[in-house]
Amino acid sequence: MNNSLSVEYALHSVSILAAIPPDMTVNVKQLAAFMGLAPSYLAKLFTQLSKAGIVRSSVGSKGGIKLGRPAEDISFYDVFIAVNGRKHMFQCSNIRAYTLGYEPAPGMCEIHEQMWEAEEKMYAHLRGVKVSSMAETIYAKLKPEERKERLEMLRQLTKP
Repeated sequence: MNNSLSVEYALHSVSILAAIPPDMTVNVKQLAAFMGLAPSYLAKLFTQLSKAGIVRSSVGSKGGIKLGRPAEDISFYDVFIAVNGRKHMFQCSNIRAYTLGYEPAPGMCEIHEQMWEAEEKMYAHLRGVKVSSMAETIYAKLKPEERKERLEMLRQLTKP
């Protein structure tokens, strides 16, 4: 799976789950159809999100997928880490050992240090973005009739 697309699909999925009425249930197949994605691809993401406690699923006539905890308690960082894991985005192969100006020194090279700092700033930002506020922001851009129309589209997908 392409990680950037996986994170995008996961963030949109949880934002949709945060915005749908509490009495409405959808399954992964229906959500995938609503988003125009392959159900198998989305199912893999939901396995990761479920392991992280971000979503939960239930079986039965009222079964489906829901957020595993309140949307205000789920950050973009939580979703990002559930999908990508906590591996560093920049891998240092110590190329500095072969370049001009190299002085043997302990610790990270200067480039690795800058990339590490940028990553930490990104993670701090993602921790501050909550799924609840993003869902509100996204759906506030829709006119009331557009919200109704999209919810109705999703409801039609949930009918047997």
